[in-house]
Amino acid sequence: MADHWLREQIVRVEDSLRQETRKLSVHLLPSLDREVVALAQRRTGLSFLLPVLFDILEAERQQIVERRQHLESLPEFALSVSESQRLAQAEIKRIRDHQAALVPLIRQCHGHPRFALLLRLGYGTGRYATPFWRLSFYADRRAAEELCRRTGKKNFAALLRDYETAIDSYETLNGRLDSLKSAPPPARLEWEQRGRQLEELARTQLVTQQARIQLALFRGGPIWRTLEKSGLEPELAQLVESAGLLRDQLEELRRQRAGG
Repeated sequence: MADHWLREQIVRVEDSLRQETRKLSVHLLPSLDREVVALAQRRTGLSFLLPVLFDILEAERQQIVERRQHLESLPEFALSVSESQRLAQAEIKRIRDHQAALVPLIRQCHGHPRFALLLRLGYGTGRYATPFWRLSFYADRRAAEELCRRTGKKNFAALLRDYETAIDSYETLNGRLDSLKSAPPPARLEWEQRGRQLEELARTQLVTQQARIQLALFRGGPIWRTLEKSGLEPELAQLVESAGLLRDQLEELRRQRAGG
């Protein structure tokens, strides 16, 4: 019973501490202004807030800019997003129409119970070696004649040639379909997406760094001692005190549970 109560209390205090450290991280790093970041680094001692952060940010920005410039140089960039998508869908339809035309022959062959055996024996080719005095020779011949009637081919060699061509074509078209489905987005669409990414880059990086500060606060350790020695303004000092009380409470609950 006591252990269950302690577990519930630990979960409750952890949730409260997450909320408080979230607020504290936003107050410590309200923007990515260089002076603000430098002050947050001095107050927390966190190495990821060193000036190299701006080098990383600039490198990421430059990477996006260069990608957009590359996209602009592609011939397909002249097409609108809707036109690119229409062309891709038209090609997919052509491929599927071609495949649909191949399916009847393939299905008729695969549907015959002896076709796979004829292929394996090399019937209709120089590989076929079953002697005429065996019953299987006549069973093979009847199966081949039946397949030719079903498919309208003049002989099994012609059927075999057309079947192999159909299989090769079907698999080639499948490969093209796969490449279309896994292809990157149209050049202009990616260019637009990268543009939005560029606009959001600073905000995304700010949220990321705030989350890293929050995690460091939640985990505890030297960051708290550094904060408490930093001569914080009253509002920030109050946030540190509130979060610190929750942290102390959490540590005490964990000690009780470990000792129980």
